[in-house]
Amino acid sequence: MTGKLFGRIVKIQVSGDYKAEFTSSELHIEFEVPFDDDEKPNETSVMIYNLSQNSISRIKKGSSLTVQAGYKSDYGVLAQGEISHFFTRREGVDKVTTIKMLEGEDLAKKKTAKPITFKAGTKADVIIKRLASVLGFKLLELKLPKNVIYKKGYTVTGNIENNLIEVVKDCGASMYNRRGGRVIRSIKEGTVEHFRLEDSTGLLQSPEPFDEDGVRGYNVMSLLQHRITVASIIEIESKTANGKYRVKKGKHLCNGDEFRTEMKVI
Repeated sequence: MTGKLFGRIVKIQVSGDYKAEFTSSELHIEFEVPFDDDEKPNETSVMIYNLSQNSISRIKKGSSLTVQAGYKSDYGVLAQGEISHFFTRREGVDKVTTIKMLEGEDLAKKKTAKPITFKAGTKADVIIKRLASVLGFKLLELKLPKNVIYKKGYTVTGNIENNLIEVVKDCGASMYNRRGGRVIRSIKEGTVEHFRLEDSTGLLQSPEPFDEDGVRGYNVMSLLQHRITVASIIEIESKTANGKYRVKKGKHLCNGDEFRTEMKVI
């Protein structure tokens, strides 16, 4: 695996009315891609140096943005979403275009004009699928610890996402964004990545233990690894942490000489 961690690659793809791909082989690119296990969309920040004025003028708010990174023989998607805003500024002799992207649409302001009603005896998964469709997000996984039956029915009024979160919690589940879509399942579950993090696969230092609000785990830092994101189940082998862990939150960073993934695992 060690031999695969050479030849860094970054690809930024814009799609919509204007389609383009910007790569680190042609341009200097920096980014910060955060991830965590709450329902609020995270904001990814990408900085591209010295884009042509033609490219800058054709980037639009609402266009799709995909961030891929890794190494020549092993790279993948870190985040996908819509461009929320962008701007260009001068930094010495360089022209720097900063693009902000929300991974997953911010649904907090979406309200229903009239009540959405479900008849008596409706199961929670039916309500969840309907509201996901109304809100228009990609549901990557739906796995409920308990599929609650609403014996008296259920009525959605006002803020749609708040109603969805209520139903999800009734079922003992959590909802969060993951690589451009949403996952609804137990907060204790994750996605097995079949990946072992150790010195030879990019672990940069021995994980350091943390204890925050009764949650115990390890702070981990590695060379950038696209397989790792929120709820990834990975195996760690080190002097301090050994075994399988679930990634709770973290970020991917590409900034000058830095090309790493930082995470909290539990």
